[in-house]
Amino acid sequence: MNQEQWEHFYRSICLDFDFDPDLDFKSSLLLSSILQDKSRKELLEKFRGDTFYVVGNGPNLSQALDLIGKGTTIVADSALEVFLESGRVPDIVVTDLDGSIASLRNAYNMGAIMVIHAHGDNRKLISEYAEEFSGNAVGTTQNRPVDGIYNFFGFTDGDRAAYIAHYLDAVKIYLVGFDFETPVSKESTDPSRKKRKLNWAKTLLEELSKERGTSLGGGPIIPL
Repeated sequence: MNQEQWEHFYRSICLDFDFDPDLDFKSSLLLSSILQDKSRKELLEKFRGDTFYVVGNGPNLSQALDLIGKGTTIVADSALEVFLESGRVPDIVVTDLDGSIASLRNAYNMGAIMVIHAHGDNRKLISEYAEEFSGNAVGTTQNRPVDGIYNFFGFTDGDRAAYIAHYLDAVKIYLVGFDFETPVSKESTDPSRKKRKLNWAKTLLEELSKERGTSLGGGPIIPL
């Protein structure tokens, strides 16, 4: 995917969810001001060319974790607590800071790189918590990039993680614990809204699979 293709998806996503792109951009500027020059995509370079396991929070996650082999693990925020409870340490965590801050702190303290996403709804969380992780963090946006804030493409933490793996020339990407039909929602989350987000995640992952010359299947572990 290139920036022009992404803009097409981004405009459609904003219309679907009534997002304000200006607020996304303001959130990016805020994150940039906090992380400053500590946010460097070069932090991710040590994983380039590896096999990647992208971990999402589907209802089958606990069983799917046993299928992870040797490679780099990128864990979506919502799956992090279960991942840590299994005794594993993530290499990279993709988060918009709306999950368990305690789990994020634990992963960070064990050396995980935090990929922190800025969007219009999480400016308060960025103000409160982003600086804690600034020693080993990369900032991302779904809007246009600004200083130290990158757009690797993707909408939800899970599909954005897969796009990051692709950016890093992944030999193979495995989606672990992804379920596009059964939303796992937080108490305050509207299940229908969550399902629409999953639909977009699936659409974007299908787009990525085409680019990689594969097809998006199903099951507890999905090769991409």
